[in-house]
Amino acid sequence: MEHSVLGLRPGSVLQDTYEIKSLLGEGGMGATFRGLNRASGHDVAIKVMTPAFAKNKKAVDLFRREANLLRTVRSDAVVRFETSMLDKDGRLFLVMEFVPGHSLAHYLKKGARLSSEDVLKLGLRLSQGLEAIHNLGIVHRDVAPDNVMISHEDINQAKFIDFGLASDSVGTDKSIIGDSFAGKLRYCAPEQLGLFGNEVSAATDAYALGLVLMRTAGLELPGEGKGFAAVEDRKSDVKVTDPKIGPGLKMALELLLKANPKDRPRDLPALFHDALSRASHTAKPGGAEPKAPKPGGTQQPGTGSGSGMMPLVAAGVVGLAVIAGGAWYFLTQAGGAAVPVDQSVTDARETLAADDPLGAARGQIQAGGKENLGAALGALIAISNDATMPDQDRMDANILIAEMYDPETHDTARSPFDRPDPSAARRYYQKAADLGSDTARTALNRLDE
Repeated sequence: MEHSVLGLRPGSVLQDTYEIKSLLGEGGMGATFRGLNRASGHDVAIKVMTPAFAKNKKAVDLFRREANLLRTVRSDAVVRFETSMLDKDGRLFLVMEFVPGHSLAHYLKKGARLSSEDVLKLGLRLSQGLEAIHNLGIVHRDVAPDNVMISHEDINQAKFIDFGLASDSVGTDKSIIGDSFAGKLRYCAPEQLGLFGNEVSAATDAYALGLVLMRTAGLELPGEGKGFAAVEDRKSDVKVTDPKIGPGLKMALELLLKANPKDRPRDLPALFHDALSRASHTAKPGGAEPKAPKPGGTQQPGTGSGSGMMPLVAAGVVGLAVIAGGAWYFLTQAGGAAVPVDQSVTDARETLAADDPLGAARGQIQAGGKENLGAALGALIAISNDATMPDQDRMDANILIAEMYDPETHDTARSPFDRPDPSAARRYYQKAADLGSDTARTALNRLDE
């Protein structure tokens, strides 16, 4: 017999209705099981919170928020909620639709990518899920490949499966780290990295979707591998220059990846309908290209979606797996390298958890090394944007960040950035000056000379 997880094993029955069939996965908050609704005979996914987390008020609030949010969403591109339960042992359960298949991350970790047109079809499907979420005033904040299931291996049946980080308090988040941490660093929008007033909105999900689709098309993400230093690559609009990317996908990605949230399109399904229409027209001899939608616009959807496959076969392709609704092109040997974990996020959280987070960040800067410097930068950004922190700590954090950029103090042994950036230094010195720092004002005067 299989060993139990959280006191549950195959054959366990919850409230005389839900039978545990198998373990799907374990995480920090608990575990997810495949189950059976004995009354109806249909499969379900059952998420259960660990006893330790069940005693944590914030964790319980997060769990219940996910249940409440899922209950309100009505979209085939979002996992369907069934019920939530609390048993006599104090365990919390969330029962939802079971989605057969693999996550998008599963394919990407194998080095797979989709053709331009299929990326757009996936984008349309996911944008419809986001539209349903946003219409309820909810911001997902963690749009990433591991939160997207490719149901029945069909990109046209993709679904969002995890809402543990969803927020209905738009614009109140201080940082992506600490109590208000949300999202994975690789797929974070500029405003989640401290820019544009840190205001998280539906546009934040649009940017993350653009990054997910970039990855699915086989493109390198802006700031790839730079940890929190990726903020410098995401403070400007992203341009797609790879000639293998079709014009429709290029248009969609560049609009989604506008640095300023106000410049990103609001009507995401319309964007993808238009982009697919563009792909369809340009695939036909003499076809005229539709005009790109205006930034932030709400155009009506285009009429064409394109039915032909436009595979992007690159040199070195070693395998091909065809699935319903799309073809995955593998760019690495079978079982290619897995996508690395954003270690700097983990380390930054640990730094913030220290008794003296500012002192801990200084210690990491002194120790040097890529991971230490990335973690220090992440922690300093969080301190800088946390209005509950003492003003002196916030001033010091802004000055330390500014010194990482300042041409006079820049040193790769103490900065995660390869080169100085006077404008970025001014930005953080100004934040410190606004909090009353004379040191920052002196530095600003020096940079302005």
